[in-house]
Amino acid sequence: MTSPDTDTQVLFVGYNAAYLRAIDGRVPSGSVVVIEEPDIIRKRKLQDAPDGFDCLSRIAPASYQQSTEALDTAVELAAARPVSAVVPGLEYAVPATAALAAKLGLPGATEPAAQALRDKVRLREVAGAGGVRNPRWREVHGPEDIMAFAGGGPVVVKPANRQASVGVQLLDSVDAASAALAWERTSTASEYEQVPDRALKWRFLAEERLRGPEFSVEALVRRGEIIFENVTAKTVIDGPYPVELGHLLPAPLDQDTQAAFGTAMRALIAALGFQTGILHAEWILTEAGPTLVECAGRCPGDYLIDLNDLAYDTKIRVTLIDLLAGRPVTLPRSARRTSAIRFLAAAPGTVTAISGVDTAEALPGVESVEVDVEVGQEVRPWASSWDRAGHVIATGPDAAATRQRVLDADAAIRITTG
Repeated sequence: MTSPDTDTQVLFVGYNAAYLRAIDGRVPSGSVVVIEEPDIIRKRKLQDAPDGFDCLSRIAPASYQQSTEALDTAVELAAARPVSAVVPGLEYAVPATAALAAKLGLPGATEPAAQALRDKVRLREVAGAGGVRNPRWREVHGPEDIMAFAGGGPVVVKPANRQASVGVQLLDSVDAASAALAWERTSTASEYEQVPDRALKWRFLAEERLRGPEFSVEALVRRGEIIFENVTAKTVIDGPYPVELGHLLPAPLDQDTQAAFGTAMRALIAALGFQTGILHAEWILTEAGPTLVECAGRCPGDYLIDLNDLAYDTKIRVTLIDLLAGRPVTLPRSARRTSAIRFLAAAPGTVTAISGVDTAEALPGVESVEVDVEVGQEVRPWASSWDRAGHVIATGPDAAATRQRVLDADAAIRITTG
């Protein structure tokens, strides 16, 4: 962090333990305040969370999801101690973060850009108007709309303003029964710990089913200009739920394809009117070129920030705070190595044994192994990112070597279910 001011504080909207762990010891003691929904504090048992981080002074309860209550809380916090930056901790916090930054006169995404980033219907409208390649799409309000849009053919049905692949459905063909089932699964998708108990408004859309390899672009942006960007190759599972199985970065791309992603990303930033912060845009590389799937205005999940830090020797979470505080930052233009993650899978059922973790950890290039299930726990089929059983991360000198290393580590681990 560049010359941190110990007399100021950083506001996070949304509690993100991974982010706090990454900056703990790198920002002044007690310099971070997290604004979180009261219901989420209760559900996630966050009352004592500040005890686990030197940087975290308190968690301030206030509503921010589809609510403006957090604005008043932020004004009170700023009156007590000047705020140097406002950081989005979670997906649902992006609009409130932009509004707070604007209210306090700090760098941020801008409120119109944040609203588009949190609503895929609005994102499609804005991106399309700005010349960004989009799939054919329409907002839907029930199974009849899905059938009318699909015309019997393949289609994607998804919530417009949720996160983590929750409720996303891939349909190879559509009839009355499949449309009704897709609508039910999409419209009733829930995230108990991630949202407050009060009623929230959800929107839904249907999109053309695109074919081609999937990628994401992670970019740091200052005053509308990209100052760091990386293209990641993505692997998703087969079947109706497009949950990520793995990531590899930097993606091994030829010069023309790399340039095409850069052009598409800059067109998207211009269309959004995005100013300062971080973007994580997902694309499918079709025959016509990169086509936008969605874009988020916060640090991506799936350990993508950790993978970027490993590949580029960066500390992106710390850098983002500097960026949002208006301080100068220096970032590399090229990676020093490649990095990859593979998410662990297990057959549905009750976990009876876990083995091979020590073997995986001892393999060349393996950086970390985490198993998120334990013996006796029930494993469900993957329907969203929350259903995965853990992950392995590896690095290597090139894409081929790194891909093999992460696959070898994955193969070494056995999660047995009965």
